[in-house]
Amino acid sequence: MKNKWLHFCIDKENIFGLVCGLIMILLSIAMALFNSEVVNIISRDILMILFLGFLTPIYYILITKKKNLSVLGIHKKRLTVSLIINVVAGIFLLAMFINKNTEDISFNINSFYAITYILVAGIFEMIFIYGFLRYEFERAFGILPAILITAIFYSLHHAGFQPEFTKLFFVGIMYVTVFYFTHNIFSIFPFFWGVGAIWDVLVNSDAGNQIKNETSFIIAILMFIAMIGISIFIHCKIKNKK
Repeated sequence: MKNKWLHFCIDKENIFGLVCGLIMILLSIAMALFNSEVVNIISRDILMILFLGFLTPIYYILITKKKNLSVLGIHKKRLTVSLIINVVAGIFLLAMFINKNTEDISFNINSFYAITYILVAGIFEMIFIYGFLRYEFERAFGILPAILITAIFYSLHHAGFQPEFTKLFFVGIMYVTVFYFTHNIFSIFPFFWGVGAIWDVLVNSDAGNQIKNETSFIIAILMFIAMIGISIFIHCKIKNKK
């Protein structure tokens, strides 16, 4: 019997997950190399978030492997406890940020545009990084290595727009560790993760300047609509196979 905390058992599914993770990092690096708004939209919004980060894991898990979304941490089990952890941790994190902040903070319509984009992009991070990649790393190596490797990929996927790797590595460890308390993605999203991501991008980093505009807001809305469309498509495909 495998030790759930630490083992070594790699199969084709794990390799597929690893390759997808590496492609995600390469797409992010492409943003830094070309430094173009068009490239950013194609590389990050269309290829990374929609196709690789949303469509690929859901289609692969539900259609190809005929599993269910619970392997990604999306289920109703321990939902109440997860939401309590989510809210309490989010409030605690916000209080810590406010207590340490020494500058005046102002939010305007541009901040709203950025927050909308961040939250939609967060859906991709939950499904692809904390769901799909974490699941494959856990199957291959166990829970402890999965926490570390998932945090590494979470950090490196910011290469093209927020290259603060050490800080983001520990942020990734924090979120994936909290996830393991309930094995439910709603223990970290949207409140706990949202507070951290929004504050970090809008207050502690210059990365937010790239998405404080109407274009990012429109892209976020279009991505969210596309995610709904993809979900309906996959649901219909599963229903037709029954």
